[in-house]
Order: sequence, then C-alpha cells, then structure tokens
Amino acid sequence: MTSALTNTSSKQILNAFPRPVTLTIAQFASVSGWCLLLTWLSSVFPALKRSIPALRNGLRYPSWDVLQTALPLSIFQLLGHLLSSYATSKIPVSLVHTIKGLSPLFTVIAYRVFLRTKYARATYLSLIPLTLGVILACSTDFSTNFLGIGAAFVAALVFVTQNIFSKKLFSEADRLQDSARSKKLDKLNLLCYCSVGALIFTTPVWLYTEGFDIMRDYLSDGSVTLTGKKNSLDHGPLTMEFIFNGAFHFLQNIMAFVLLSMMSPVSYSVASLIKRVWVIVVAVLWFRSSTTNVQLFGIGLTCVGLYLYDRFSTEDPAERKAKNDHFRHKQALLPVTESLETSPRNTRGIPGFNEKYTFPSADAKREDSPNRSTTYQPPQWLPPGTRQESTWQLANDTNKS
Repeated sequence: MTSALTNTSSKQILNAFPRPVTLTIAQFASVSGWCLLLTWLSSVFPALKRSIPALRNGLRYPSWDVLQTALPLSIFQLLGHLLSSYATSKIPVSLVHTIKGLSPLFTVIAYRVFLRTKYARATYLSLIPLTLGVILACSTDFSTNFLGIGAAFVAALVFVTQNIFSKKLFSEADRLQDSARSKKLDKLNLLCYCSVGALIFTTPVWLYTEGFDIMRDYLSDGSVTLTGKKNSLDHGPLTMEFIFNGAFHFLQNIMAFVLLSMMSPVSYSVASLIKRVWVIVVAVLWFRSSTTNVQLFGIGLTCVGLYLYDRFSTEDPAERKAKNDHFRHKQALLPVTESLETSPRNTRGIPGFNEKYTFPSADAKREDSPNRSTTYQPPQWLPPGTRQESTWQLANDTNKS
C-alpha cells in the first residue's frame, strides 16, 4: 500500500512539476530527516524504543565501517531513483512497474552468466510469459516514449545489481565472528546513511540539471513555474504532496528492510509480486490511463509470468542454493548493533529440540535408606524446576533441627 501511494504521489508531482531530480533529492532528504526525527523522539520518549525495535540502538556516529557499508548502496540508490523518477515523468506508472517486472529475468541472467548458476527448465520457461507480457505492455508510441522506457529498463537493471550486491554483502557479514558483529549496521542506520550518501551525491547533479534553473525562476518572480496541466496541483497542494510523498517513501523503505529481515525469501518474493501488481492496478485506476486491450493483456501476462516464476523458482535447487547462502540464518538479515549470545544458556536441564533425553540409570537413584545422611546445606536459591513437595520437605527438616 505504501508503495502504491508513493508511486501515484510521485506521478502527481511530476505532472505538475516535471523535475525528476528534484523529486529524487527531496525523497532522499525526507528519508534522512525522518530517521533523525525518530531517533530524537526515541531519546525523548524511551517508550518508542520498546515499541519500535528499529529505534532500539539509535544512530551510530560516522566511521570507516559505516562509510564502507553505506557508500556502494548509496550509489545504487542514486542511480536507481534518478532513473525511476525520470521514467515516471515520461511514461505511466503502470508501464514503469510492468517493465520492472522483468527483474526476475535479469536476475536469472546475472546468476547464470556471472555466478555460473544453472536453473531448472521450468524456471526458464516461466520467463517466457513474463518477457512477452512486458513487450506487449510496451506496445505504445515507441518514438515518443523511448527515453522513458529505456530509463525504466536501466533502473530495473540497477536495482537487480543492487539486490545481488546487497545479498553478497550481508552474506559475508553474517560469516564474521561475534566479536565483529557489532560493526554491522542495523536497519535504521543502513537506511539513514544510504539516504544521506545518496543525498550528497545527488546534490551536484541536481544543481547542474535543475537546481540553478529553479533558483533563478524563484528569484525572478517569487515562485516556481508549474506546467498548468488540467487537474494538476497548484503550489500549496504541491508542497503538501511533497511532504506526503516523503513520508510514505520513508515508510516504504523501512518496511522493505523490516520484511526482508523477518521473512523468508519465498514470502518476500510473494509480497513483492503482490506489491507490484497492486501498484499497477492502482495506477491504472487512479490516473485513468488510456491503455489498449493489447497493453492490458500484456500487463496481465506479466503478472502471470511473475507468479509462475515465483512458483517454479521455489522448487528449483539452483534458486534455493543461490538464496539459502544469503538467508541461511533465522535471525534478522540486518541485525542490530548489539552483540547477541550465540546459544542461550539451558538452565533447566531440558534437552533442546534436536537433543535426546537420557533417563538416569539405576545407580544414580537417590539413596532412600534409613541411614542416609540428613545433613542439609540450604542453597542460596531454589534451582529452576524445584517441585513443590521439596519445599515442604525443606520446611519440615528445618523445624526438626
């Protein structure tokens, strides 16, 4: 839902104010601002730390470890968001997300070419309706939308590369010893520093492409020029739309990190599929896009291809091997900065899930003859699992003595 609201809001902004780089830098600034605001609120109201696990450790101070982790992801974020915003300004949102539906195809090709991973035949066959659906959905006036369609394709490639790099990064980090685990970034820190890095990298691009023009326009008449299209936003509603867009963009990103750390890869891929289909449907209904029957059939065929790919890839040993290496731990994919105990202490002496229970032998039976020793040393505390009858016996022995 947050993704659908963010994308439809972005399209409304670009219809009134066709400045994709400005929208991108505003989104990065909004995510960074929300991270700082929530961190400050959690320090003022400690109850937020208990109710929101992502705020438990706050933000870390910048260091080489932080920069080394966040810098590559910031570059991917910069390229992906710039291309996505540009594509959204040129073509409908439904078409942008239909093209992004080719991500499984690009992922399979990347794993096959660069990582030498062989997939089952069913996985390759499921990519046929996916590819045909995107081709049919793109059957518009190709001469006018070529740049937007090309930007959407490149954005999909960038996000696929980012996902592969991120999984490799997190997999290598999970193999570190517990002593190095505290150097890792949790979800809030990763999101904040990636957004700050992307904001810094985007600023020169924004100044060169759009920033100076917007400043000159504002200094000349005290306002910025809008398109004035029918049903487009005016200055006041446009400002509120920017705030609304930034808030939901932050929620979309933090929820993606939380889901990725809590859910299995299969469940997350299903959630991504549902999200993409929902964005396409909402965009078509919200903007009443003029789509032909061929394009609607192509969008539907893309959804079917995504479903078949998700269905067959879960049964593919190559797919499981590629994913299990990155998601082989039950703990969060992006753990918090605290050092966690690797194995909790078993205080009750109860066997674990995969352990056998061994019954005591006859020789280990407690002596119950009349000549047994009655000397009793009271413990400092009762051990866990003490029976209630034992406490009565303890009281009787104390009274007799």
